[in-house]
Amino acid sequence: MSDNDSNVHEELTKIRGRLRSLTVAVVLMMLLVVLSFLGQIAELANWFAGDPQLLAAATIGSALLGFGFGWFARRRV
Repeated sequence: MSDNDSNVHEELTKIRGRLRSLTVAVVLMMLLVVLSFLGQIAELANWFAGDPQLLAAATIGSALLGFGFGWFARRRV
């Protein structure tokens, strides 16, 4: 490997690390927004319709979050 190839490899490694940390930050922010949204929906459902709609909102929200976590955590080959 020449010196130029080594420098390119080092820069690509740095970019990969930065991209990984950026991806984690974006996923965590998305999770925060989704959980805040679901909390607001659950509060509104509890306020206006009572327990049945609250249970439905919590069930749908947890199903969507479970699907989302499974989608991002799936095995990458």
